[in-house]
Amino acid sequence: MGVPLRWLLGRTELGLRVLAARERLDREVLWAHSIELADPVAWISGGELLLTTGLRLPAEAGAQRSYVERLAAAGVAALGFGVGLSHDAVPAAVVSAAQETGLPLLEVPLPTPFAAVTKAVMARLAEQQYDGVVQASRIQPRMTRAALHGGAQAVVRELAVSTGTAVLYLDHEGRTRAAHPAGAAAPAPDVLAALRTVDEAAAAVSCGPGAGVAVQQVRVGPRVHGRLVLVTDRELTPVDHLLLGHAASLVALEAEKPLRLRDEQNRVNSLFFRMLLDGSVAAPAALGHLSEAGFPVRDGVRVLALRGGSPRRVLDAAGEHLGERGLPLFGTVREECAVLLVPGGHAMTAQSVLDGLTARTRASLRAGLSSPHDLDAGPAALREALSAVSAAQARGCPEVVRFESLAGHVLLATPGTRTVLETIARTRLAPLAAYDSANGTELLGSLRAFLEHNGQWEAASASLGVHRHTLRSRMERAQSVLGVGLDSAHVRAELLLALSAWQDHGR
Repeated sequence: MGVPLRWLLGRTELGLRVLAARERLDREVLWAHSIELADPVAWISGGELLLTTGLRLPAEAGAQRSYVERLAAAGVAALGFGVGLSHDAVPAAVVSAAQETGLPLLEVPLPTPFAAVTKAVMARLAEQQYDGVVQASRIQPRMTRAALHGGAQAVVRELAVSTGTAVLYLDHEGRTRAAHPAGAAAPAPDVLAALRTVDEAAAAVSCGPGAGVAVQQVRVGPRVHGRLVLVTDRELTPVDHLLLGHAASLVALEAEKPLRLRDEQNRVNSLFFRMLLDGSVAAPAALGHLSEAGFPVRDGVRVLALRGGSPRRVLDAAGEHLGERGLPLFGTVREECAVLLVPGGHAMTAQSVLDGLTARTRASLRAGLSSPHDLDAGPAALREALSAVSAAQARGCPEVVRFESLAGHVLLATPGTRTVLETIARTRLAPLAAYDSANGTELLGSLRAFLEHNGQWEAASASLGVHRHTLRSRMERAQSVLGVGLDSAHVRAELLLALSAWQDHGR
Protein backbone atom coordinates (compact mmCIF):
# COMPACT_ATOMS: atom_id res chain seq x y z
CA MET A 1 0.00 0.00 0.00
CA GLY A 2 1.64 3.21 -1.20
CA VAL A 3 1.04 6.60 -2.81
CA PRO A 4 1.42 6.65 -6.64
CA LEU A 5 3.71 9.37 -7.89
CA ARG A 6 1.04 10.35 -10.39
CA TRP A 7 -1.33 11.14 -7.50
CA LEU A 8 1.34 13.26 -5.82
CA LEU A 9 1.96 15.22 -9.03
CA GLY A 10 -1.76 15.90 -9.20
CA ARG A 11 -1.49 17.97 -6.03
CA THR A 12 -1.11 21.28 -7.85
CA GLU A 13 -0.48 23.22 -4.63
CA LEU A 14 2.87 21.44 -4.31
CA GLY A 15 4.05 22.62 -7.73
CA LEU A 16 6.08 19.47 -8.45
CA ARG A 17 7.51 18.96 -11.93
CA VAL A 18 8.78 15.74 -13.56
CA LEU A 19 12.30 15.97 -14.98
CA ALA A 20 13.10 12.31 -15.67
CA ALA A 21 11.53 8.82 -16.00
CA ARG A 22 8.04 10.10 -16.68
CA GLU A 23 7.05 6.58 -17.73
CA ARG A 24 7.58 5.39 -14.14
CA LEU A 25 4.98 7.61 -12.48
CA ASP A 26 2.89 4.58 -11.45
CA ARG A 27 5.52 3.80 -8.82
CA GLU A 28 4.21 3.85 -5.26
CA VAL A 29 5.84 5.84 -2.48
CA LEU A 30 5.86 4.17 0.92
CA TRP A 31 7.53 7.04 2.77
CA ALA A 32 8.82 10.56 2.16
CA HIS A 33 12.07 11.55 3.80
CA SER A 34 14.57 14.40 3.44
CA ILE A 35 18.26 13.44 3.66
CA GLU A 36 21.23 15.76 3.02
CA LEU A 37 23.98 13.13 3.14
CA ALA A 38 26.56 12.58 0.46
CA ASP A 39 25.79 8.83 0.61
CA PRO A 40 22.39 8.12 2.24
CA VAL A 41 22.16 4.48 1.09
CA ALA A 42 22.77 3.08 4.59
CA TRP A 43 19.58 4.82 5.80
CA ILE A 44 17.37 3.67 2.92
CA SER A 45 15.03 0.65 3.09
CA GLY A 46 13.37 1.04 -0.33
CA GLY A 47 10.19 2.68 -1.58
CA GLU A 48 11.06 6.17 -0.30
CA LEU A 49 10.56 9.52 -1.95
CA LEU A 50 13.97 10.91 -1.06
CA LEU A 51 14.03 14.71 -0.76
CA THR A 52 17.26 16.71 -0.99
CA THR A 53 18.46 20.23 -1.78
CA GLY A 54 21.80 18.79 -2.97
CA LEU A 55 23.62 20.43 -0.04
CA ARG A 56 26.23 17.63 0.09
CA LEU A 57 26.02 16.72 -3.59
CA PRO A 58 29.53 16.52 -5.12
CA ALA A 59 30.38 19.13 -7.75
CA GLU A 60 31.82 16.63 -10.24
CA ALA A 61 29.35 15.29 -12.82
CA GLY A 62 30.65 11.73 -12.45
CA ALA A 63 30.12 11.79 -8.69
CA GLN A 64 26.62 13.20 -9.20
CA ARG A 65 25.80 10.36 -11.57
CA SER A 66 27.15 7.84 -9.04
CA TYR A 67 24.93 9.40 -6.34
CA VAL A 68 21.79 8.81 -8.46
CA GLU A 69 22.85 5.30 -9.46
CA ARG A 70 23.30 4.29 -5.81
CA LEU A 71 19.83 5.60 -4.96
CA ALA A 72 18.26 3.67 -7.82
CA ALA A 73 20.08 0.48 -6.81
CA ALA A 74 18.89 0.91 -3.19
CA GLY A 75 15.25 0.85 -4.32
CA VAL A 76 14.32 4.50 -3.87
CA ALA A 77 10.90 5.13 -5.44
CA ALA A 78 11.72 8.64 -6.59
CA LEU A 79 14.10 11.54 -6.00
CA GLY A 80 12.72 14.97 -5.14
CA PHE A 81 15.28 17.75 -5.74
CA GLY A 82 14.59 21.11 -4.11
CA VAL A 83 15.85 24.08 -6.17
CA GLY A 84 16.56 27.64 -5.14
CA LEU A 85 18.87 26.93 -2.19
CA SER A 86 22.05 24.95 -2.89
CA HIS A 87 21.26 24.75 -6.61
CA ASP A 88 19.26 27.12 -8.80
CA ALA A 89 18.40 24.17 -11.03
CA VAL A 90 18.77 20.43 -10.88
CA PRO A 91 22.25 19.52 -12.22
CA ALA A 92 22.20 18.09 -15.75
CA ALA A 93 24.20 15.01 -14.66
CA VAL A 94 21.54 14.21 -12.08
CA VAL A 95 18.77 14.52 -14.67
CA SER A 96 20.51 12.32 -17.25
CA ALA A 97 21.46 9.67 -14.66
CA ALA A 98 17.90 9.54 -13.37
CA GLN A 99 16.58 9.05 -16.90
CA GLU A 100 19.08 6.30 -17.63
CA THR A 101 18.41 4.40 -14.40
CA GLY A 102 14.63 4.85 -14.62
CA LEU A 103 14.51 6.73 -11.32
CA PRO A 104 11.68 9.31 -11.39
CA LEU A 105 13.09 12.77 -10.68
CA LEU A 106 10.82 15.52 -9.35
CA GLU A 107 11.74 19.17 -9.11
CA VAL A 108 10.50 20.75 -5.85
CA PRO A 109 10.15 24.57 -6.20
CA LEU A 110 11.56 26.86 -3.52
CA PRO A 111 8.15 27.95 -2.14
CA THR A 112 7.24 24.30 -1.41
CA PRO A 113 8.72 23.08 1.89
CA PHE A 114 9.75 19.45 2.08
CA ALA A 115 7.43 19.12 5.09
CA ALA A 116 4.45 19.85 2.82
CA VAL A 117 5.44 17.00 0.49
CA THR A 118 5.99 14.62 3.41
CA LYS A 119 2.66 15.62 4.97
CA ALA A 120 0.82 14.99 1.70
CA VAL A 121 2.31 11.50 1.42
CA MET A 122 1.60 10.61 5.04
CA ALA A 123 -1.97 11.92 4.87
CA ARG A 124 -2.65 9.84 1.77
CA LEU A 125 -1.19 6.71 3.39
CA ALA A 126 -3.42 7.27 6.42
CA GLU A 127 -6.46 7.60 4.12
CA GLN A 128 -5.57 4.35 2.42
CA GLN A 129 -5.19 2.57 5.74
CA TYR A 130 -8.58 3.87 6.84
CA ASP A 131 -10.10 2.77 3.55
CA GLY A 132 -8.61 -0.67 4.18
CA VAL A 133 -10.17 -0.84 7.63
CA VAL A 134 -13.55 0.21 6.19
CA GLN A 135 -13.20 -2.40 3.47
CA ALA A 136 -12.36 -5.09 6.03
CA SER A 137 -15.29 -4.04 8.24
CA ARG A 138 -17.63 -4.61 5.30
CA ILE A 139 -16.12 -7.96 4.39
CA GLN A 140 -16.01 -9.42 7.92
CA PRO A 141 -19.83 -9.60 8.35
CA ARG A 142 -20.06 -11.42 5.00
CA MET A 143 -17.47 -13.91 6.21
CA THR A 144 -19.38 -14.39 9.47
CA ARG A 145 -22.63 -15.06 7.57
CA ALA A 146 -20.75 -17.49 5.36
CA ALA A 147 -19.55 -19.36 8.45
CA LEU A 148 -23.09 -19.61 9.81
CA HIS A 149 -24.56 -20.96 6.58
CA GLY A 150 -21.74 -22.86 4.91
CA GLY A 151 -19.05 -23.68 7.45
CA ALA A 152 -15.32 -23.72 6.74
CA GLN A 153 -15.66 -24.10 2.95
CA ALA A 154 -17.85 -20.99 2.73
CA VAL A 155 -15.41 -18.97 4.85
CA VAL A 156 -12.50 -20.05 2.64
CA ARG A 157 -14.45 -19.06 -0.48
CA GLU A 158 -15.41 -15.64 0.92
CA LEU A 159 -11.83 -14.91 1.99
CA ALA A 160 -10.46 -15.89 -1.43
CA VAL A 161 -13.02 -13.81 -3.35
CA SER A 162 -12.67 -10.77 -1.08
CA THR A 163 -8.87 -10.68 -1.28
CA GLY A 164 -8.49 -11.94 -4.85
CA THR A 165 -6.22 -14.74 -3.68
CA ALA A 166 -6.16 -18.54 -3.44
CA VAL A 167 -7.01 -19.89 0.01
CA LEU A 168 -6.64 -23.39 1.42
CA TYR A 169 -7.54 -24.95 4.78
CA LEU A 170 -5.04 -27.72 5.64
CA ASP A 171 -5.32 -30.25 8.46
CA HIS A 172 -2.45 -31.51 10.66
CA GLU A 173 -1.24 -33.88 7.95
CA GLY A 174 -1.18 -31.16 5.29
CA ARG A 175 -4.29 -32.53 3.57
CA THR A 176 -6.58 -29.96 1.94
CA ARG A 177 -9.93 -29.79 3.72
CA ALA A 178 -11.29 -26.76 1.84
CA ALA A 179 -10.01 -24.64 -1.02
CA HIS A 180 -10.98 -21.79 -3.32
CA PRO A 181 -10.69 -21.63 -6.25
CA ALA A 182 -11.58 -25.31 -6.50
CA GLY A 183 -8.46 -27.35 -6.97
CA ALA A 184 -6.16 -24.58 -5.77
CA ALA A 185 -2.72 -26.04 -5.17
CA ALA A 186 -0.93 -25.68 -1.86
CA PRO A 187 2.35 -23.75 -1.85
CA ALA A 188 5.45 -25.65 -2.92
CA PRO A 189 6.85 -27.99 -0.23
CA ASP A 190 9.95 -25.84 0.18
CA VAL A 191 7.78 -22.77 0.88
CA LEU A 192 5.69 -24.62 3.47
CA ALA A 193 8.85 -26.04 5.01
CA ALA A 194 10.15 -22.51 5.45
CA LEU A 195 6.94 -21.65 7.30
CA ARG A 196 7.03 -24.57 9.74
CA THR A 197 7.37 -22.10 12.63
CA VAL A 198 3.62 -21.60 12.27
CA ASP A 199 3.27 -24.83 14.26
CA GLU A 200 4.63 -22.95 17.26
CA ALA A 201 3.60 -19.37 16.49
CA ALA A 202 0.26 -17.80 15.60
CA ALA A 203 1.15 -16.91 12.03
CA ALA A 204 3.94 -16.93 9.46
CA VAL A 205 4.45 -14.95 6.28
CA SER A 206 6.71 -15.39 3.25
CA CYS A 207 6.90 -12.57 0.73
CA GLY A 208 8.92 -12.40 -2.45
CA PRO A 209 9.02 -10.02 -5.37
CA GLY A 210 5.43 -9.78 -6.55
CA ALA A 211 4.26 -12.78 -4.51
CA GLY A 212 3.24 -13.70 -1.00
CA VAL A 213 2.16 -16.62 1.19
CA ALA A 214 0.56 -16.18 4.61
CA VAL A 215 -0.19 -19.01 7.03
CA GLN A 216 -2.39 -18.69 10.11
CA GLN A 217 -3.00 -21.36 12.73
CA VAL A 218 -6.63 -22.39 13.19
CA ARG A 219 -6.77 -22.82 16.93
CA VAL A 220 -8.77 -22.22 20.10
CA GLY A 221 -6.55 -22.09 23.17
CA PRO A 222 -4.17 -25.06 23.11
CA ARG A 223 -6.28 -27.01 20.60
CA VAL A 224 -4.97 -26.60 17.01
CA HIS A 225 -7.26 -27.71 14.17
CA GLY A 226 -5.03 -26.96 11.20
CA ARG A 227 -3.70 -24.07 9.11
CA LEU A 228 -5.27 -21.50 6.82
CA VAL A 229 -3.02 -20.65 3.86
CA LEU A 230 -3.40 -17.57 1.63
CA VAL A 231 -1.45 -17.56 -1.65
CA THR A 232 -1.21 -14.57 -3.97
CA ASP A 233 0.88 -13.28 -6.87
CA ARG A 234 1.22 -9.86 -5.26
CA GLU A 235 2.58 -8.46 -2.04
CA LEU A 236 0.36 -8.96 0.98
CA THR A 237 -1.49 -6.00 2.48
CA PRO A 238 -2.57 -5.26 6.06
CA VAL A 239 -6.17 -5.95 4.96
CA ASP A 240 -5.12 -9.42 3.77
CA HIS A 241 -3.65 -10.18 7.19
CA LEU A 242 -6.66 -8.78 9.02
CA LEU A 243 -9.13 -10.84 7.01
CA LEU A 244 -6.96 -13.96 7.23
CA GLY A 245 -6.94 -13.71 11.03
CA HIS A 246 -10.73 -13.22 11.10
CA ALA A 247 -11.26 -16.19 8.79
CA ALA A 248 -8.99 -18.40 10.93
CA SER A 249 -11.05 -17.51 14.01
CA LEU A 250 -14.32 -18.38 12.23
CA VAL A 251 -12.98 -21.71 10.95
CA ALA A 252 -11.68 -22.53 14.44
CA LEU A 253 -15.07 -21.81 16.00
CA GLU A 254 -16.75 -23.95 13.36
CA ALA A 255 -14.36 -26.82 14.17
CA GLU A 256 -14.98 -26.35 17.89
CA LYS A 257 -18.77 -26.79 17.73
CA PRO A 258 -18.86 -30.60 17.97
CA LEU A 259 -15.91 -30.60 20.35
CA ARG A 260 -17.63 -28.17 22.72
CA LEU A 261 -20.73 -30.35 22.73
CA ARG A 262 -18.54 -33.37 23.37
CA ASP A 263 -16.70 -31.59 26.20
CA GLU A 264 -19.99 -30.68 27.86
CA GLN A 265 -21.23 -34.27 27.54
CA ASN A 266 -17.92 -35.50 28.97
CA ARG A 267 -18.35 -33.16 31.94
CA VAL A 268 -21.80 -34.62 32.68
CA ASN A 269 -20.49 -38.16 32.19
CA SER A 270 -17.55 -37.45 34.52
CA LEU A 271 -19.93 -36.35 37.29
CA PHE A 272 -22.02 -39.47 36.79
CA PHE A 273 -18.90 -41.67 36.76
CA ARG A 274 -17.68 -40.27 40.07
CA MET A 275 -21.05 -41.12 41.60
CA LEU A 276 -20.84 -44.62 40.08
CA LEU A 277 -17.39 -45.17 41.61
CA ASP A 278 -18.64 -43.99 44.99
CA GLY A 279 -21.56 -46.43 44.87
CA SER A 280 -24.18 -43.67 44.99
CA VAL A 281 -25.98 -44.59 41.74
CA ALA A 282 -28.51 -47.43 41.62
CA ALA A 283 -28.02 -50.03 38.89
CA PRO A 284 -31.24 -49.19 36.96
CA ALA A 285 -30.34 -45.49 36.83
CA ALA A 286 -26.78 -46.32 35.79
CA LEU A 287 -28.04 -48.62 33.04
CA GLY A 288 -30.33 -45.91 31.71
CA HIS A 289 -27.61 -43.24 31.63
CA LEU A 290 -24.98 -45.47 30.02
CA SER A 291 -27.39 -46.82 27.42
CA GLU A 292 -28.58 -43.33 26.50
CA ALA A 293 -24.95 -42.24 26.10
CA GLY A 294 -24.27 -45.15 23.74
CA PHE A 295 -22.00 -47.06 26.12
CA PRO A 296 -22.18 -50.91 25.73
CA VAL A 297 -23.13 -52.53 29.05
CA ARG A 298 -24.34 -56.01 28.02
CA ASP A 299 -21.30 -57.74 29.60
CA GLY A 300 -20.90 -55.43 32.56
CA VAL A 301 -18.21 -52.80 32.90
CA ARG A 302 -14.55 -52.56 33.81
CA VAL A 303 -12.55 -49.71 35.27
CA LEU A 304 -9.23 -48.82 33.66
CA ALA A 305 -6.69 -46.83 35.73
CA LEU A 306 -3.77 -45.08 34.00
CA ARG A 307 -0.80 -43.63 35.87
CA GLY A 308 1.93 -41.46 34.36
CA GLY A 309 2.04 -37.95 32.98
CA SER A 310 -0.71 -35.45 33.77
CA PRO A 311 -3.99 -37.23 34.63
CA ARG A 312 -6.01 -34.32 33.20
CA ARG A 313 -4.07 -34.40 29.96
CA VAL A 314 -4.56 -38.16 29.76
CA LEU A 315 -8.32 -37.67 30.21
CA ASP A 316 -8.39 -35.04 27.44
CA ALA A 317 -6.56 -37.41 25.12
CA ALA A 318 -8.90 -40.24 26.14
CA GLY A 319 -11.91 -38.12 25.16
CA GLU A 320 -10.46 -37.59 21.69
CA HIS A 321 -9.41 -41.23 21.33
CA LEU A 322 -12.74 -42.68 22.37
CA GLY A 323 -14.72 -40.04 20.47
CA GLU A 324 -13.01 -41.04 17.22
CA ARG A 325 -14.23 -44.60 17.88
CA GLY A 326 -17.81 -43.66 18.67
CA LEU A 327 -17.51 -44.22 22.42
CA PRO A 328 -18.40 -41.65 25.08
CA LEU A 329 -15.87 -40.73 27.77
CA PHE A 330 -16.62 -41.63 31.37
CA GLY A 331 -13.51 -40.53 33.22
CA THR A 332 -12.19 -38.86 36.37
CA VAL A 333 -9.03 -38.59 38.47
CA ARG A 334 -8.41 -40.79 41.52
CA GLU A 335 -5.17 -41.22 43.46
CA GLU A 336 -3.14 -39.41 40.79
CA CYS A 337 -4.53 -41.73 38.12
CA ALA A 338 -6.75 -41.09 35.11
CA VAL A 339 -9.64 -43.53 35.63
CA LEU A 340 -11.88 -44.61 32.73
CA LEU A 341 -14.92 -46.82 32.28
CA VAL A 342 -14.54 -49.44 29.53
CA PRO A 343 -16.91 -52.16 28.29
CA GLY A 344 -16.72 -55.30 30.39
CA GLY A 345 -16.76 -57.79 27.54
CA HIS A 346 -13.84 -56.28 25.62
CA ALA A 347 -10.67 -56.52 27.66
CA MET A 348 -8.57 -55.89 24.54
CA THR A 349 -10.26 -52.48 24.23
CA ALA A 350 -8.25 -51.42 27.27
CA GLN A 351 -4.97 -52.26 25.53
CA SER A 352 -5.95 -50.27 22.45
CA VAL A 353 -6.85 -47.34 24.69
CA LEU A 354 -3.46 -47.56 26.42
CA ASP A 355 -1.62 -47.70 23.08
CA GLY A 356 -3.61 -44.77 21.69
CA LEU A 357 -3.12 -42.58 24.75
CA THR A 358 0.59 -43.35 24.94
CA ALA A 359 0.94 -42.18 21.35
CA ARG A 360 -1.16 -39.05 21.90
CA THR A 361 0.39 -37.91 25.19
CA ARG A 362 3.92 -39.25 24.55
CA ALA A 363 3.96 -40.17 28.23
CA SER A 364 5.12 -43.43 29.80
CA LEU A 365 1.77 -44.76 30.99
CA ARG A 366 1.03 -47.77 33.17
CA ALA A 367 -2.45 -49.29 33.16
CA GLY A 368 -4.47 -51.54 35.42
CA LEU A 369 -7.83 -53.09 34.52
CA SER A 370 -10.48 -54.34 36.90
CA SER A 371 -12.40 -57.55 36.39
CA PRO A 372 -15.92 -57.23 34.86
CA HIS A 373 -18.50 -55.92 37.35
CA ASP A 374 -22.18 -55.15 37.53
CA LEU A 375 -23.17 -51.49 37.51
CA ASP A 376 -23.70 -51.37 41.29
CA ALA A 377 -20.13 -52.53 42.03
CA GLY A 378 -18.27 -49.34 41.07
CA PRO A 379 -16.26 -49.08 44.33
CA ALA A 380 -14.97 -52.64 43.99
CA ALA A 381 -14.03 -52.11 40.35
CA LEU A 382 -12.13 -48.95 41.27
CA ARG A 383 -10.18 -50.74 44.02
CA GLU A 384 -9.21 -53.50 41.62
CA ALA A 385 -8.09 -51.09 38.89
CA LEU A 386 -5.95 -49.08 41.32
CA SER A 387 -4.37 -52.26 42.67
CA ALA A 388 -3.66 -53.47 39.13
CA VAL A 389 -2.10 -50.18 37.99
CA SER A 390 0.12 -50.13 41.07
CA ALA A 391 1.30 -53.61 40.14
CA ALA A 392 1.90 -52.49 36.56
CA GLN A 393 3.98 -49.59 37.79
CA ALA A 394 5.96 -51.70 40.22
CA ARG A 395 6.75 -54.19 37.45
CA GLY A 396 7.39 -51.53 34.80
CA CYS A 397 4.93 -53.41 32.61
CA PRO A 398 4.04 -51.66 29.31
CA GLU A 399 0.89 -53.78 28.84
CA VAL A 400 -2.40 -53.48 30.69
CA VAL A 401 -2.27 -55.49 33.92
CA ARG A 402 -5.63 -57.16 34.60
CA PHE A 403 -6.73 -57.60 38.18
CA GLU A 404 -7.56 -61.24 37.52
CA SER A 405 -3.87 -61.89 36.87
CA LEU A 406 -2.74 -60.62 40.28
CA ALA A 407 -1.83 -63.23 42.83
CA GLY A 408 -3.78 -62.81 46.06
CA HIS A 409 -6.83 -61.09 44.58
CA VAL A 410 -8.92 -63.92 45.99
CA LEU A 411 -8.69 -62.24 49.40
CA LEU A 412 -10.86 -59.40 48.16
CA ALA A 413 -13.08 -61.67 46.12
CA THR A 414 -14.15 -63.65 49.22
CA PRO A 415 -16.84 -61.81 51.22
CA GLY A 416 -15.57 -62.99 54.61
CA THR A 417 -11.96 -61.93 54.14
CA ARG A 418 -13.02 -58.74 52.37
CA THR A 419 -15.02 -57.72 55.44
CA VAL A 420 -12.02 -58.30 57.69
CA LEU A 421 -9.70 -56.38 55.39
CA GLU A 422 -12.13 -53.48 55.11
CA THR A 423 -12.35 -53.32 58.91
CA ILE A 424 -8.56 -53.21 59.13
CA ALA A 425 -8.48 -50.56 56.42
CA ARG A 426 -10.95 -48.32 58.26
CA THR A 427 -9.07 -48.72 61.52
CA ARG A 428 -5.58 -48.24 60.16
CA LEU A 429 -5.98 -45.87 57.22
CA ALA A 430 -8.85 -43.56 58.14
CA PRO A 431 -6.56 -41.28 60.22
CA LEU A 432 -4.16 -40.98 57.30
CA ALA A 433 -6.98 -40.18 54.86
CA ALA A 434 -8.33 -37.57 57.26
CA TYR A 435 -4.90 -35.98 57.58
CA ASP A 436 -4.56 -35.81 53.77
CA SER A 437 -7.99 -34.23 53.48
CA ALA A 438 -7.28 -31.63 56.15
CA ASN A 439 -3.77 -30.70 55.00
CA GLY A 440 -3.83 -31.28 51.24
CA THR A 441 -1.07 -33.88 51.49
CA GLU A 442 -0.64 -37.18 49.62
CA LEU A 443 0.45 -39.49 52.40
CA LEU A 444 -1.97 -42.30 51.53
CA GLY A 445 -0.84 -42.58 47.91
CA SER A 446 2.80 -42.27 48.94
CA LEU A 447 2.39 -45.06 51.49
CA ARG A 448 0.87 -47.29 48.82
CA ALA A 449 3.81 -46.65 46.46
CA PHE A 450 6.35 -47.24 49.24
CA LEU A 451 4.82 -50.58 50.24
CA GLU A 452 4.19 -51.81 46.69
CA HIS A 453 7.85 -51.15 45.85
CA ASN A 454 8.97 -53.20 48.85
CA GLY A 455 10.28 -50.16 50.70
CA GLN A 456 12.76 -49.28 47.93
CA TRP A 457 13.12 -45.51 48.12
CA GLU A 458 14.43 -44.91 44.61
CA ALA A 459 11.80 -47.01 42.84
CA ALA A 460 8.92 -45.71 44.96
CA SER A 461 9.89 -42.04 44.62
CA ALA A 462 10.38 -42.46 40.86
CA SER A 463 6.89 -43.93 40.52
CA LEU A 464 5.47 -40.88 42.31
CA GLY A 465 7.62 -38.41 40.41
CA VAL A 466 9.14 -36.95 43.58
CA HIS A 467 12.61 -36.87 45.12
CA ARG A 468 13.45 -39.69 47.51
CA HIS A 469 13.98 -37.17 50.31
CA THR A 470 10.42 -35.94 49.74
CA LEU A 471 9.16 -39.52 50.02
CA ARG A 472 11.20 -40.09 53.23
CA SER A 473 9.64 -36.96 54.73
CA ARG A 474 6.17 -38.19 53.80
CA MET A 475 6.78 -41.60 55.33
CA GLU A 476 8.03 -40.04 58.55
CA ARG A 477 4.84 -38.00 58.73
CA ALA A 478 2.72 -41.07 57.90
CA GLN A 479 4.35 -43.06 60.72
CA SER A 480 3.65 -40.21 63.10
CA VAL A 481 -0.02 -40.03 62.09
CA LEU A 482 -0.52 -43.81 62.16
CA GLY A 483 1.51 -44.34 65.32
CA VAL A 484 3.38 -47.31 63.83
CA GLY A 485 6.88 -48.03 62.57
CA LEU A 486 7.37 -49.08 58.96
CA ASP A 487 10.54 -50.97 59.88
CA SER A 488 8.37 -53.91 60.96
CA ALA A 489 7.57 -56.41 58.20
CA HIS A 490 4.32 -57.32 59.98
CA VAL A 491 3.21 -53.68 60.02
CA ARG A 492 4.03 -53.25 56.33
CA ALA A 493 2.14 -56.44 55.44
CA GLU A 494 -0.92 -55.37 57.43
CA LEU A 495 -0.92 -51.91 55.86
CA LEU A 496 -0.54 -53.33 52.35
CA LEU A 497 -3.52 -55.63 52.89
CA ALA A 498 -5.48 -52.70 54.31
CA LEU A 499 -4.63 -50.60 51.26
CA SER A 500 -5.87 -53.35 48.95
CA ALA A 501 -9.29 -53.10 50.60
CA TRP A 502 -9.30 -49.36 51.23
CA GLN A 503 -12.16 -47.32 49.90
CA ASP A 504 -11.97 -43.60 50.50
CA HIS A 505 -15.64 -42.65 50.89
CA GLY A 506 -14.75 -38.96 50.69
CA ARG A 507 -13.46 -39.14 47.14
